[in-house]
Amino acid sequence: MSRILNLGVIGVGVVGRYHLQALMDQRNVKVIAVSDVSNEALKIASEKFKVKKCFKDYHDLLALENIDAVIVSTPPFNHAEITCDAATAGKHILCEKPMAMNSREAAKMVEACKKAGVKLGVCSARSRVIPQAQMAKKYISDGKLGDIYYARFTSIRRRGRPGIDILKESKWFLDSSKAGGGALMDIGCYDIDLALYLLEDPQPISVSATVYRGVGGKLRLKTKYDVEEHSSALVKFRGGVAVLFETAWAANMMPYQEALIFGSKGGLKIEPFTYFSEKDGKGVALSYDLGRIDWNTLQELLIKDFVEACLHDRPPKTTGEDGLKTMQIIDMAYKSAKLNREVRINEI
Repeated sequence: MSRILNLGVIGVGVVGRYHLQALMDQRNVKVIAVSDVSNEALKIASEKFKVKKCFKDYHDLLALENIDAVIVSTPPFNHAEITCDAATAGKHILCEKPMAMNSREAAKMVEACKKAGVKLGVCSARSRVIPQAQMAKKYISDGKLGDIYYARFTSIRRRGRPGIDILKESKWFLDSSKAGGGALMDIGCYDIDLALYLLEDPQPISVSATVYRGVGGKLRLKTKYDVEEHSSALVKFRGGVAVLFETAWAANMMPYQEALIFGSKGGLKIEPFTYFSEKDGKGVALSYDLGRIDWNTLQELLIKDFVEACLHDRPPKTTGEDGLKTMQIIDMAYKSAKLNREVRINEI
């Protein structure tokens, strides 16, 4: 492959245009073509980002021999089909989150890419590129936490339901047949991905979860709304580590995010980055101001990592195998909530 990655973007709605904007700032990328079922989306993308080749059928984009890789930024219900087709066409793939509708689809995507010898990255990697995650990874790798036995990841929005409070034109977020799930699927996947990264790729074995929809009372909607607004999932991993994921699109509570990791020698709070330990028999806490990264910068870092992975033949930050583990956890959580009991991985 040359030092320039020729790339196509499949799905150029709001999220796809975020990717296109980030691609404009990459020196070693050239956007060759875009695809979308919407003529309006194609027109906007073509004019704003100066892309000449536009296709309503993504198969026509995949047929272009000079395209090395694609970004799949459609709704989740066709991630699997497009990814498998792209792999068959010999293209590397960066797939938006959530990776798929369920773990069965995710497994097919991983297998298709493995068989074709192409790379598969997942956009839940956004959480891995922040400075706080990088420093936490180093602390854990250096053994400063000792034995990690528990972690808690919380992402709470006051009112942030896609299709209702934000991204109001994207009603598909509310329909399980198109989105796969609600808050856990949409934003919880970031926290699950970050936990997998920091805890050094643990193997999930079971989940006990609850879900809820109905915050603020009944809504008058003309569209289907059958996904959860709130989820709580306790995941047990091989080796005895347990992680609690609390995720909400809407809550009568202050909005906040928090990630805590508990170890026998020390603990971490990811933001603001704080290391808790003991010195001379007394508890100490060391905090570091690592700053915050805005959404546009996150996109640029995500794209840069995927491009370099393709050009230098290395794995992307979040691989398809990592994405599959995330989907397995989500599948177990939804089944647990439905059955009102703990669900093990061999049950999905």
